[in-house]
Amino acid sequence: MALTIASGFDALPSFDRINLGSTLLQGAVIIAFAAAQVGTARHFDRPAMRRMATVWCLYAVAAFVNIFSSWAGAVWNDRMLARAATTLIVALLGAAVPVARDAMRVLASSDQPGERLRDESSRWALSVLVLHAVGVFGSAMLWPDLRVITVTWSRLLHLLVLCAPMWMAWQAWRTAAQNRAVLGLMAGSFAGLAVRQLLAVVLGLRVGLPDLPFSMVVASLLIDVLGVMVAGVCSLLASTAEEVTLVNAQAQEIARAQAQLAAAQRMESLGRMAAGVAHDMNNVLQVVAFAVETFRAEARAADLEDLERADAAMQHGRSLTKQLMTFARVQPEAPTRFDPAERLRAITALLKAMTGPIIDISVSATADGATLRMEPAQFEQIVINLVANARDAVTAGGHIRVQLDMVAIARNAPSMSLEPGDYVRLLVEDNGTGMPPEVSAHIFEPFFTTKEPGRGTGLGLATVHGITRQAAGAVRLDSVQGRGTSFEVLLPAA
Repeated sequence: MALTIASGFDALPSFDRINLGSTLLQGAVIIAFAAAQVGTARHFDRPAMRRMATVWCLYAVAAFVNIFSSWAGAVWNDRMLARAATTLIVALLGAAVPVARDAMRVLASSDQPGERLRDESSRWALSVLVLHAVGVFGSAMLWPDLRVITVTWSRLLHLLVLCAPMWMAWQAWRTAAQNRAVLGLMAGSFAGLAVRQLLAVVLGLRVGLPDLPFSMVVASLLIDVLGVMVAGVCSLLASTAEEVTLVNAQAQEIARAQAQLAAAQRMESLGRMAAGVAHDMNNVLQVVAFAVETFRAEARAADLEDLERADAAMQHGRSLTKQLMTFARVQPEAPTRFDPAERLRAITALLKAMTGPIIDISVSATADGATLRMEPAQFEQIVINLVANARDAVTAGGHIRVQLDMVAIARNAPSMSLEPGDYVRLLVEDNGTGMPPEVSAHIFEPFFTTKEPGRGTGLGLATVHGITRQAAGAVRLDSVQGRGTSFEVLLPAA
């Protein structure tokens, strides 16, 4: 029986031998890569991988039908059955187009896969099926002796259906903001299938012509199989690249979360220490205050000046301990509702007086109607401390921008451990000296300062941090050495 099949295969024209041989080899390769793609998708379970596995499963089914179609046309000489099977093949390829497009959309924009994908695939399959059937069966009825027209029409439609996802992948690669390497590999995958089909179109033009030389037959088979192998390898590489990209993104997110947790724990430890120091210092200052009042009642006129200096030093110490308590978030508060835009406008003259005439400062408030629930004096303290810090970093002719507006925080917003909702945002930017990373990492810690001795206590930004966190808000720093600094304070709108 094997000899009969072999002799029957040798008796076929060169076109049918190439067609049947390449179909068998191509089908085996496609089925192997489809199995590998399904295994990869089942192991990693990524959205784009699952879509690409579906695409290759449709290609594998089409490869089975293609083997049957080629055998029916070449060995059984049943052209009508071969045309019907070929129409089913094109429908399967058409059904794969929207699935591939959905995979590219997920990769390019991290969108969730489409919910109506099955309906889109059905429309594509039906449209391509009708177009192929009309062309193939119509040309067979009008020109029954010109088989080349039927074959060329069928293979050209195959080529167009395979070029569609290649074009989509290329367009996605051009415009994507992420996963461009993966999309480039996907474009290469579909390009391999398109090149292989282009060869099939060229060979289809030789129907009824003299036989091809043996070397041309071998070359055609090799090109055919290589095109499919390129497509399969690129598709598997794209799946691997998607996994690597996602793992890297997750690693970066974990590292960022760990850094935020470590910073929060450090600030919490500093807060507990500051609270303890402030509590003990208050006890000491109370003793000093009692002693000053006692001596003032019995002091001579010559000693009153010394007592006043002691009282001033004690008041300064109380101010420092109050700031420490604010940083530690144990300072009692009397929150009230107020309009932050009105408060900012009320202290605009003070801010301009602080910066002086040699520094340009602009103040804008577009959060009219918004309200905050906290101590109004603490809100003013945030603004004044941030502007004072910017003033010290800006040289003559520099610029400071203060802006108050509203923002909406979405759930799981990056770099912000805040509840979703509406927030009042205070932005203080300057074009001053900026800070290196080793300085900005400690800028909110109490008593940390880069200023000269006597020019700062290192409690201004620590107080801003404490007030903000006590109000269930957040403060974010963005600084580039030599280019400037930006502080963004988010406070929950009442």
